[in-house]
Amino acid sequence: MKKIFFVVLAAIALPFAGCKKDAFLREKPEDFLTIDNAFLNAAQFRTGLNYLYYRLRENYILDDGDQRTVQFGSGADINFSQNDQNVWTNYSYLNGNAGWLKDLFNRQYEMINNANNILKQSENPDVKWASNTEKLQIQAEARFFRAWGYRFLSEMWGDMPLITEPVTVPNLAYSRDPREKVYAQCVEDFKFAAENLPKTTSEVGKLVSGAAYHFLSEMYIALADERGGADKSLYQASVDAASKVINSGDYRLMTSRFGYRSSIPGKDAFWDMFQMTKEDGTTNYSYQGGNKESLFIIHLDKFKTGGLPPQLSTRSDQERQYWPAMWGYTKFGFTGVAYDWMGRGVAWVRPTSYFLYDLWAKSGPEDTRNAEWNINRVLKVPNPNGTYQDLPDPSRNWPTAPQVITTLSGATITVQLHPGDTIRKDWLVTREDTMQRWYPRVMKMGSDWHYTTDPSNSFVQDYYVARLAETYLLRAEAYLKLGDLSNAAADINTVRARSNAKPVAPGNVDIDYILDERGRELYGEELRTLTLCRLKLYNSRTKRFGYSVCASTIDASTLKNNLFPIPQSVIDANYLRLFPQN
Repeated sequence: MKKIFFVVLAAIALPFAGCKKDAFLREKPEDFLTIDNAFLNAAQFRTGLNYLYYRLRENYILDDGDQRTVQFGSGADINFSQNDQNVWTNYSYLNGNAGWLKDLFNRQYEMINNANNILKQSENPDVKWASNTEKLQIQAEARFFRAWGYRFLSEMWGDMPLITEPVTVPNLAYSRDPREKVYAQCVEDFKFAAENLPKTTSEVGKLVSGAAYHFLSEMYIALADERGGADKSLYQASVDAASKVINSGDYRLMTSRFGYRSSIPGKDAFWDMFQMTKEDGTTNYSYQGGNKESLFIIHLDKFKTGGLPPQLSTRSDQERQYWPAMWGYTKFGFTGVAYDWMGRGVAWVRPTSYFLYDLWAKSGPEDTRNAEWNINRVLKVPNPNGTYQDLPDPSRNWPTAPQVITTLSGATITVQLHPGDTIRKDWLVTREDTMQRWYPRVMKMGSDWHYTTDPSNSFVQDYYVARLAETYLLRAEAYLKLGDLSNAAADINTVRARSNAKPVAPGNVDIDYILDERGRELYGEELRTLTLCRLKLYNSRTKRFGYSVCASTIDASTLKNNLFPIPQSVIDANYLRLFPQN
C-alpha cells in the first residue's frame, strides 16, 4: 500500500502496546495503538500536527543538494544552476523520472493524508476536548496544511486528485480533478484556518490566523485567474483577506533597526531581518523576537534535538546553495580556507544577470536592497589571517607573487595584489571565475558571522514562509486585476519606501512589474516556481530573462501550460485509469 500511487504514511509512528504473555494470539484492535485510539485529546493531536510542520519544513530545507532548489525558482527568471547538465537548467533533459520531482510530489500528498487523518479523528465522539474552540483550532491547523499541500500541487502540476478523506485502501484508478476545484478547496480550507487559528502565539514557528489570511489572499487570485478573471468578486475577496492582515494592527513592516545585531553600523532594517539564529535560539525572523513583519517561519535551531533535518545535523542550506565559493580563489590571495566573514558557499544557485543588473537598474540607485551591505558586489583581497580589509594596510608585509592575468580583451597584465585591493571585473576571465568563485553575494542568503567563527558547518538560518511585505504585493496583484492601479501602486510603494526606492507610478504597474518587485523583495524566500506556474508565466519569464541555457531550451512543449511533469512513478502506479502527463 505504501507504494501505490501516493506514499501514504500514518500520522505518527506508534509502537505496539504490550500484551499479556498468554494472550498474544488473541489481539483485539485496542491491543495496539492506531489513530482511532491514540488521538483522544488535544495533546495527542498536537503530536500529529507536529509531523505536518516537519513535512512542510522539508519543502524549504531537506538535505545538502542543489536539486532541492527547484521550487525556489532555480532555472527560471532570477536563478539558475551553474551545472548545465541539471534537468532544470537544460530543459531538454527535463522528464518525469527525476527523483527530486517525485519527492516534491509525494511529500505534499503525505502531508495531505496525515491532515485528513487528523480531521477525521477530530470528529470521533470519544475524543475529550476541553472546549469547542480547542477542537476548532486543531482542525484549523490541519486544514491549513492540507490547503498548503494542495496549493503546492495544483500550482506546480495543475489538475490533481482531490482527496479529503483518509486513504485506507489501495486505489489504482485516481482521476485528476480540475485545478479550479482544487483551488476552491484551498480557499475553503485557508478560510476555515484563518477564522479559527489564534491571532497570536508565544511559540516561535507556530501557525496564526494572519498566515492563513495571507495564503487565502493568494488562492482567491489563483481561483479567479483559473476561472478566466471574469469574477471580480474573487479579486475583491483577495483584497479583503490581505487587508485582514495589513489593517489588523498586529503587523507592520520593519522600517527601523531591530534585533540582536542592530548595533552594527552601516546596515538597515532589511539586513536585520535575515540574521541567523544565535546560540541561545534568538532569531530576528520571529514575531516573538520583535519582527512584526513575520507571519509564519520555519524555525531552525542546531542546538536542539530535531532543530535541523537529520540530513543536515549541523547547518542550514541557504549559504552553501546560494553563495559563491570565493574561499577557493587562490589566484587572488584567498587560501582555500573559508573564513568567518566569507562563509563557505558552493555556488549551486547563481543569480541571473537579469536579477543582478536589470532588476536593480529598473528600481533605481536609491534602492537600499541593492546597497553593498545587502548585495556584496565588490570583491577585495583578504588579509593572510582571513579578515576582510576595506583599505590596503601598508604596515603588513604580505608575501604574494605578482599575478599574470589575461583580460577578456586579450591583453596580458601583471598585478601585484595587497590586502584590501579591489579585484577588478576584467580580471574575471574564466567560467570558474564568474560561475563558481565570484558573483555578487545576496547577503540575506548567508551570514558574515558563524558559530565559533567556523563557517564550514556552523550556519543556521530560518526561512520565511510568509511575511507582510509579500501580503502587500499580493494585495497589489489583486488590485491590479481589479483595474485599481492607484491602490496597486500604493501597496507596492509601501514596500519600496522601506528601502528608500522611488515610488512607481500607477501607469507603470503590470504583472511583470509586480514579479520584478517580488524578485527584489523576496529573493530566496518565495517558492517562485509556484508563483510563476500559478500565473502561467514560467515559460515566458524564463525565455525572456533566464540564463542562456535555460532560455534556449525551454519552450511551450517543455513545461506544457507552464506545468511541471507528473512523476512517471505516479502515472505507472495508477495503471487502471489514464493519468495524463502534463
